[in-house]
Amino acid sequence: MIKKLHFAYIVGVWGLFLLSHNATLAQGTTLTAGDIVVLGFNADETGPNQRWAFMTMVDLAANTKINFTDAGYDGTTGAFRVATANEGHMQWTTPSMILRGTIIYATNTMINGSTANVSGQVGGTSAYLSPGGDQIIVYQGTLGTAAGATFIYAMNTGQSGSYPTDGSWMTSGSTIADYLSWLPPGLNSSTTATLTSNMLNTADGTGTLGSPNYGFDNMYYGGTTTGSKATLLTALSNPANWVGSDATVFNLSSGGVFPSTFTILPVTLSHFDAQLQAGETVQLRWETLLEDNNDHFTIERSPDGIHYTVIATLPGKSDHNSPTNYTYTDHSPEQGNNFYRLSQTDLDGKRSILGVREVSIQNISLRLGPNPAVQFIDVAFNRGDWTEIKLYNSADQLLQKLSLRESASRIRISLQNYRPGTYFLAFIGSNGKAHTVRRFLKRE
Repeated sequence: MIKKLHFAYIVGVWGLFLLSHNATLAQGTTLTAGDIVVLGFNADETGPNQRWAFMTMVDLAANTKINFTDAGYDGTTGAFRVATANEGHMQWTTPSMILRGTIIYATNTMINGSTANVSGQVGGTSAYLSPGGDQIIVYQGTLGTAAGATFIYAMNTGQSGSYPTDGSWMTSGSTIADYLSWLPPGLNSSTTATLTSNMLNTADGTGTLGSPNYGFDNMYYGGTTTGSKATLLTALSNPANWVGSDATVFNLSSGGVFPSTFTILPVTLSHFDAQLQAGETVQLRWETLLEDNNDHFTIERSPDGIHYTVIATLPGKSDHNSPTNYTYTDHSPEQGNNFYRLSQTDLDGKRSILGVREVSIQNISLRLGPNPAVQFIDVAFNRGDWTEIKLYNSADQLLQKLSLRESASRIRISLQNYRPGTYFLAFIGSNGKAHTVRRFLKRE
């Protein structure tokens, strides 16, 4: 009876775990500001076929619900503008896992050419995105309701004297037109909101990349497509990285103006340095300002900058948004050129190269490492300097004696049969060279 009760208890607990696990999966990804970005839209196309595009900056789990609207946010009431004939709200539920950097193409009523997993629409019942400027606001929460919503991103191409300057949002008054909106709460005008509105009832700028462009009917992001999340968010908020036209619609569909994906680097690197140290070792230093989904760093070394060998891995901070310093010492660099390549690997296995540094060592007189050692210790030296190496323990007992060929410049000494502790290597010189003793530690 006790065994049956114990088995029933285990089955019950396991069942509760599965229910909880499945419920968590069903909820999808909870987003924060900047996790989704709008890459552009065409207001001169005819609804419901006005094309627009957005991209995920993070991996999205299946069943993630994301809301989009062209209704302006009213800062005086804390609500969306209600105008069902002109404004609408769309909700999309991700059908499967979507990797960060993926571009999603939409129209007023479809996502990636399908109405599956889509409810509602961007644009109202009789009008859609306004050629006089409009906005697309991304949020999570109850569809159509600003109260309690988490705002993710906002793009605005509005043309109106209600905007105090080019590239601004309303700061007073009510949103009484399609092309008017306050900046939704929780968003930042320099990172999580695109600054392409215009203070006049027309477009401003040449429309070409590099010119600050505001208020064009049709606009898309044309800046860098590779960088950290923070770098890309800043680039997206710069109106000089946008292309605009009042006459021509853009190909905002797969194979059009955008690459297949953006490359979002999970690490923002402040610096990466490699310096030759005393004792003929090389110290590598780097600092990250931001880590997103970062599993570990890999350090590789190469004599020619082409063929690399892994020499170390260091754990990352996963998700971290403050400066973090890392160091690694290479105790066995080669004589000549040493190229060090630093890379980063995500939690999902994706790898990104962060930089390559070169250190040249003209002459290696004597070097041993790693120190502390575990299974072995490597010794490097100039050819012909030594005829013999003797290994002693801390009790001055001779453990090994190794004769060296005149052509030898490197040897590996096994330590597997020795206990942790302090050891000494005695180098017996040749051709009148003085004997030398080096100390090292062995650990478990």
